[in-house]
Amino acid sequence: LVVGLVIPQSKSLPSAAEPVFSPIMDSTPAQLTLELMPQQDVDPVEPELEQELEPDSESVDCSKLACIALTFDDGPDQNTLKILASLNKRGAKATFFVVGTQVRANPEIAKAIVDSGHEIGAHSYSHKRLTRLGNYELEMDFGKTNKLIREATGVEPKTFRPPYGIHSPRVREAAGLPTVMWSVDPQDWRTRSSRQSVRWVLNHAEPGAIVVMHDPLISTVNALPVILRELTERGYHFVTVSDLIQDMQPGEIYIARK
Repeated sequence: LVVGLVIPQSKSLPSAAEPVFSPIMDSTPAQLTLELMPQQDVDPVEPELEQELEPDSESVDCSKLACIALTFDDGPDQNTLKILASLNKRGAKATFFVVGTQVRANPEIAKAIVDSGHEIGAHSYSHKRLTRLGNYELEMDFGKTNKLIREATGVEPKTFRPPYGIHSPRVREAAGLPTVMWSVDPQDWRTRSSRQSVRWVLNHAEPGAIVVMHDPLISTVNALPVILRELTERGYHFVTVSDLIQDMQPGEIYIARK
C-alpha cells in the first residue's frame, strides 16, 4: 500500500510541497536503515536440509501458473552469497535491489547475482531518502549507481526500488525505470526473526505477489530455505520481477501482478 501527500511540486529542489509516496509504517527511517547490518536471528527456525533441484527448463507462463517474485534489498554482501546458494539449490530466480556503495565494495558478489541468472535492480547509491535530494543530486545518485552495476555485472538495471519505499513523481522521473514496490513484507528489518519471516510470507503469499526481504540479515538467510520449500510444495514458481510483470514502463509503480 502507498499513501500520497499531494501538494505543489518543485522543479528544482525538494520541499514539503512535493508529492511524496511512502508505505504505511510506524518506524522512523533511522530505525529502518540496515547500514548497521546483520544482527543475530532472535527466533530461528530449524535448519533446513536443502534438496538441490533443477531450474525450470523453459520460461514460466505466469498467466497460467502460480508465480511469486522474491526480492532482496540492501546488498550485496557476504550473506548475499548464502541467499544465492539457497536459491540456486531450488532452481529459484529472484531480484536483488542493490545499493551502489555495496556494489562498489562487493563487485564480485554483484556479478555472481547476474551470473546465477537472477535479476539486478537499483536501490540508490547510499540508501538516502531520495525525496530530500535536489534534481542534480538525484541525477548523480542514479548515474553513479547504474555505472557501478554496469561495471560490476555487464548489465544495466531493469528496475528501481526507492530506499524506505519512499518516492515521488520527481524521483520516479529521475530514475527512468519502472518503480517496483511490494505486496508482502515480513518486516525482517524489524523482527530479525527467521521464524516470524517464514510465518508472515507463508500466510500472505499469493500468485502474483512481490515479497520484499533484506539479504544482509542473517535471519532472512535462515528463513529463505524454509520459505522456498513450503512454497514449492504449494506449487509456486519463483521468478524475477521482470518475468512476473512483463512490459513494465518507466515511471510506473508496480506492487504485484494483477
